Amino acid sequence: MLRSILFIAAGAAGAVYFFDPDQGGKRRKNFAKQLRSAAKTTSELVEEYSEKWGPRAGEISRVLGERALRYSGEAKDVAVDYLKNGTNTKWSPSARVAGALGGALAFYSAGKRGPISAIVRTLSLGLFTRALMAAR
Repeated sequence: MLRSILFIAAGAAGAVYFFDPDQGGKRRKNFAKQLRSAAKTTSELVEEYSEKWGPRAGEISRVLGERALRYSGEAKDVAVDYLKNGTNTKWSPSARVAGALGGALAFYSAGKRGPISAIVRTLSLGLFTRALMAAR
């Protein structure tokens, strides 16, 4: 309730400031000029950084893709081995804990949205994959 009252008061104060009959036009023109200047500066910075980091991002993406393919192949081999041998595998206790924790985190974050749950899902996949690799 208090937040909405403060928001309305700030909006009213801004309207009075910008639509003042004596200096409102000058203030609006100055504000528009500052806004255009900020947009131009931001555009220049984005262009500069994209030119600088674009090739590096492509290289990082390529390396991560190659690693993901390699690890997914290894994880597939471990999963096939697990299915063939049943529960008679060489999983160490730490690999079992990491696998269980990864599975639990995946189920916990499966129905949630937002950046935190995306990070938790990524970590759970990493833990589960690490458990599969340790079982080898």
